[in-house]
Amino acid sequence: MKKLRLGFKNKEVSEPKNHILNDKSDFATVETFKTIRTNIMFSIPKSEKGKPIVITSSSPGEGKTTACINLAITFAQMGAKVIILDCDLRKSRVHRYLGVERKDGVSNVLCGFTELDSAIKHNVRDNLDCLTAGEIPPNPAELLGSDEFKELVNNLCKRYDYIFIDTPPVTVVTDALLAMESSIGVIVMVRQDYTTFDLLDITMESIKKSGMKILGVLMRGSEIKVSKYGSYKNTGGKYGYIYRYGYKYGYKYGDQTETRE
Repeated sequence: MKKLRLGFKNKEVSEPKNHILNDKSDFATVETFKTIRTNIMFSIPKSEKGKPIVITSSSPGEGKTTACINLAITFAQMGAKVIILDCDLRKSRVHRYLGVERKDGVSNVLCGFTELDSAIKHNVRDNLDCLTAGEIPPNPAELLGSDEFKELVNNLCKRYDYIFIDTPPVTVVTDALLAMESSIGVIVMVRQDYTTFDLLDITMESIKKSGMKILGVLMRGSEIKVSKYGSYKNTGGKYGYIYRYGYKYGYKYGDQTETRE
C-alpha cells in the first residue's frame, strides 16, 4: 500500500531555544500564535475553569515543545494565569528552553518526594509558571495514568486559567494518551516535509478512540494557505493552523489535498 506523506521523513531535528517567543520575535510569528490563541479560546466552553490542554505529535522532532511553550506565553500575555506542565518525562526539554532547572518536577510531586508549591517555578515569563518534568522515573506511563496525576491537574485547575501539558509523541509511547484523560482537549503538532500520513493516521485514530476532543492541528513549516485562517510567513519557520471541530482533519501538500475523517 502506498505510503501517504506530508513530506519526506527526515531524522529528528531539535528545536533551537531561539524559536521561543520573546521581545525580538518577528511580527508574523507573534501574530500567528495570537490567531491560534483566539481559535483555541472559541473551541473551549467559557464555563470551563482551569483548562488543561495537551500538546502532542506523531513522532519526535515535529516541534511540539516549542509550540507548547509559545502557546502558553501567548495566553499569558493576555493576562491569564498560565502554567506549563512538562509531562514528557522520558525526554523533557521545557526546562532547557525556559532556562530553569529540571529537578523537583512532575515525577517528584507524583511520587510524594516534593510538595507541589515548592516544585512550581514561578514567573518564568510574565503570568507564566512552569512545573518541569523532574527526575526520570522508571514508570512514566503509570505515573501519568495514576489518580495522583489526575489530582495534580485538578489542583492546578483551581490555581490557573490554562494548563498547557507537553507530552511525548503518541506513536512512541502511551504517555500522551494517559495524560489526555486529565485534559479538556488536544492539539496535534505536525511538520511539513517531515510528518508522514501513516503515523498521523495512527495518532488521530488513537486520540479518536480515547474520546478526547481535538482542538486543532498546528502545522510547522507551512508555506501554503492551509485554511481560511491563513498562514504567516517568517524567516525562522512558518506556522499554519488547521482548525477543525470533531475529528476531521485535512492537509494540502503541493497541488493535492488529502482530507480524512
